[in-house]
Amino acid sequence: MVGDVVPQAPGVVHGLAIVTDAVVEHAGWLAGAIGAALIVWAASAAWWRRRAVRELGRRARFELVPAVTFEPQLGDIGQAAARLDEARAAAGGVPRRAAAVRVRAWAGPESQLHYGWEGPERAASVLRMPGYRHVEVRPADAAQGASTRIRFEGVEPKAGGW
Repeated sequence: MVGDVVPQAPGVVHGLAIVTDAVVEHAGWLAGAIGAALIVWAASAAWWRRRAVRELGRRARFELVPAVTFEPQLGDIGQAAARLDEARAAAGGVPRRAAAVRVRAWAGPESQLHYGWEGPERAASVLRMPGYRHVEVRPADAAQGASTRIRFEGVEPKAGGW
């Protein structure tokens, strides 16, 4: 009785046939749209990577020079850590891999240990602010990249470098 009033729904197979016919009819358009989306995605990924490489090449470097009376307190360490976190936020829309802030340690020409901060150029103003009391923050010089070779007198190097 109900079947007389309410029309019967088409079967699942009939519905699947309708969808398949629509996909086959528009296959060219679907392939073109998928291809265009892949091209746009690849171009934007390449642009983003090139932008990250460019930003990594333009990093701000600062050397931390402590005074003789330098004695860090727990509050100073927390303040310096917060400053480094602010530098990442100050970088803005820089790609994630280029927005990282690095804490560097290196041996200077006088074999003295040096510390520094390196971060995105956009965050240079934040990195330039002192994080610790009694520590001077100054731009790192080009000599930072040069490393001093360590030599032990009276000891021959091992074969293979180990």
